[in-house]
Amino acid sequence: MPELKEDTPLRFTEIFDGIDLLVIGKRASSAQIAIELKANDIFLLFGLDGEITFQFGPMYMRPLPHGQSFFIYNPNKTLITQANFPKEHRLTCIKISLNRMHSLFIREESDKIKLPFIGRTALNQPIYDQKPVDSNMRILLEQLFHNRLIPNAQRVAHFGQILEILGLYFHSSEPNLGACPFLKDEDTVQKIHQAKSIMMDKWKNPPTIKQLSQQTGLNQYRLKVGFKEVYGTTVYGYFMDTRLNHARRMLDQGVQSVNDVAFSIGYTNSSHFIAAFKKKYGTTPRKYRASQ
Repeated sequence: MPELKEDTPLRFTEIFDGIDLLVIGKRASSAQIAIELKANDIFLLFGLDGEITFQFGPMYMRPLPHGQSFFIYNPNKTLITQANFPKEHRLTCIKISLNRMHSLFIREESDKIKLPFIGRTALNQPIYDQKPVDSNMRILLEQLFHNRLIPNAQRVAHFGQILEILGLYFHSSEPNLGACPFLKDEDTVQKIHQAKSIMMDKWKNPPTIKQLSQQTGLNQYRLKVGFKEVYGTTVYGYFMDTRLNHARRMLDQGVQSVNDVAFSIGYTNSSHFIAAFKKKYGTTPRKYRASQ
C-alpha cells in the first residue's frame, strides 16, 4: 500500500489554558503527517512504538529513536515538520506555552536555578534536545490514548496525566550532579549537547573521541563521563544506536538488500551487522523486514 501524506497540519486539542495535546494513533500503512510547531511554544514529542523521522525542510532530518523524546523550542519562527510514520506507530505531542510553563514550575525567583531550560539565561535561542523516556512516563503516555470518561471528565484526567509527565520529564532530565560535579557548568552541558549533534550529523563517518574532544573544546574525560551522565549511554553506544536506527528505517523502506544496508551504514562485514541488529532488536534484519 502506498505511503499516505497529510499536508494540512493536525490540530491540537486544548486541555487547559496554555496546555494542548496531540495524539496520533496507529495506522494500517506508513504515513507522512504534517505537525505545526508554533514559535515561542514548548513541544514535547514522544514516539511510543519505534522510530519516527521528522523532516525539517528539504535538507534537515532528525530521527526520534524508540524510547526517546524530543524537546523543541524555537522563539523565532514557526516550523512545519513532516513526521514519517511506519505502520503501527504512535506519537504523543504536548504543547505548552512559555507563560504556562513558568506558572507551573516557578513560584519564587530562586526556583529558576532548579529547573533545566527555564533556568537558562538565553531564552531567545532555539533549543532542541533529546531525552530517554522511563517506564513510569510510558504508562502515563499510554493513558493519553484512552477516552473512557465523558468529555469534560476525560479532559481533567488527561490534564492530571500531563502534569505528572511534566514532573517526571523535568525531574529525570537533570544530570546526576553528585556523580558528575562539573555538569553544574552550563557551558559544559551545552558542549555535551553539541557532541551529540555532531554524532547525529556525522554518524556515517563519526569522529574519534579525540576528534570530538577537539571539536567541542572538552577534554576526553569530561566528554566521556558527561555524555554518559546526560544521555545514559557512552559516545560509542550512541553512535551504534544511531547507525542501527538508520538501518532499521532502510529495511522499513524495503528498497535494499540486507548486505546493501550493512554496507550503507558502514559495516564491511554483513555478519557483524546482523549480529549487532539482532542484539538490539531481538531479530535478524531479514526476519525484521519480512514482518513489516
